[in-house]
Amino acid sequence: MNLGAQLFSVRKYLKTEEDLIKTFQRIKEIGYENVQLSGAAPMPAEVIREASQTSGLSIVCTHTAPDRIVNDTEQVIAEHKIFGCPVIGMGMMPTNFHGSREGLDAFLKQMDEPVKKILDAGLHFAYHNHAFEFDAFEDGGNVYDTMLETLPQWHFIMDTYWVEFAGRSAADYIRRIGTDRLVNIHFKDMAKNEARSICACGDGCLDFAKLFDVCRETGVQNILVEQDNAADLGDPFDEMEKSFRYLRPIVF
Repeated sequence: MNLGAQLFSVRKYLKTEEDLIKTFQRIKEIGYENVQLSGAAPMPAEVIREASQTSGLSIVCTHTAPDRIVNDTEQVIAEHKIFGCPVIGMGMMPTNFHGSREGLDAFLKQMDEPVKKILDAGLHFAYHNHAFEFDAFEDGGNVYDTMLETLPQWHFIMDTYWVEFAGRSAADYIRRIGTDRLVNIHFKDMAKNEARSICACGDGCLDFAKLFDVCRETGVQNILVEQDNAADLGDPFDEMEKSFRYLRPIVF
């Protein structure tokens, strides 16, 4: 199992091609083994490939804008093949689909053709959750459970923080999603404060030793550290290093 970094955590340093290459190198120097590409400014896929190859950090998945996945599918596929990424990920469904089963149905219908093209190209599509996906519909059920039950061809990038924030068990959902559809997972910690804010791994209340054991049991390949607010707490690279130092003896 690999310990990687979700680059959305250091998105402040992904605004230029030069900074992106430097950021890959800094993440490598911390000790991370691979990355998820997210939050970078638009730039040629060849530049991203160079950053990946020079640093030795493979790109295991992305968060790609929903409108690009839907409306520019072929180009998105081509870009992922250039920088060698097997998983096209979506960070969140557009907000206009939130809040109802009808909205979910409309979203899934919109995704039918793009996902088919992605799969036909030999890549995978993966959905990343927040907390709203666990809100109950009026007629019962919720977005996330419906996806798990009805979309066997989809992968999932499960966010441990948001599952727990929604009052569910991250360990239970790791087991439920299972080996084939949960290749990449986000380890993100929850502070012990009233706001339950995001914090560096080890500074909060999530039991990552337990979660790692469940990940190992179910065959998760990549643990990706994500800290959305890292830049708000100082140097985001220092925050990512703090998480790495805490998780390293658990994962390795």
